[in-house]
Amino acid sequence: MHSGATNPLLDEFTRVLLELRWGDMDAYGHVNNVVQLRLLEEARVRALGSPTQSRDAAVGPGEYGAAEVVSGLPMPEVFGAASATTELLVASHAIEYRAPISYRPGPIAVDLVISEVRPASVTISYVIVEPDGSLVYTVSETVIAFVDQASGRPRRLSEEEIVALESVVRAPARMRSLRR
Repeated sequence: MHSGATNPLLDEFTRVLLELRWGDMDAYGHVNNVVQLRLLEEARVRALGSPTQSRDAAVGPGEYGAAEVVSGLPMPEVFGAASATTELLVASHAIEYRAPISYRPGPIAVDLVISEVRPASVTISYVIVEPDGSLVYTVSETVIAFVDQASGRPRRLSEEEIVALESVVRAPARMRSLRR
C-alpha cells in the first residue's frame, strides 16, 4: 500500500504533491482546466522522469530548496533513460472534472499509475485529490507515444523497458464517461 496516503479510486500509486499558484485561478475562482492539464504533466514528469532528462540541469533533492515531492510506488527510470534518443509525445488525453479546485496555501495531490503498456506507448492514469483522500477533483488518462528522434516514427519499447514498466502496471482510476 502507499505509505499511509489514501485515494478512494486507486489502491497503490505514486503520489506527487504540487503547490498551486494564485495565477492558476480563473475568473470563476477555481483552478483553470488548462492548468489542471499542466498539473498532470508536471506530476508525470516528476514521477516518471523528464522527457528531456539527457539535457536537463542537474539539481538534487534539497539543493536550492528543492523538496522531495514524490512518494509511494517507485517508478522505473525508463522515461528519463529513453530521453537521449526518444521523444516522449502525448498521443491523447482524456479528462473528467468532478469538482472545482479552489486555491489553497498547501499542496494538492496528483496520484498516478501506469495502467497499460503497449508496444510503442504507455497509458498513465491520474487522480487529482485532496492529500487526505477526502475529495476527488479530476480523473484523467494520458497516452504517451515513444517516437524515435532520428526518424520521427514511433518506436517499439525494448524488452527491458516493457518488463520494467509492466512491473508497476496497476488498475486505472475509471472515468465515468469512459467506462468500458
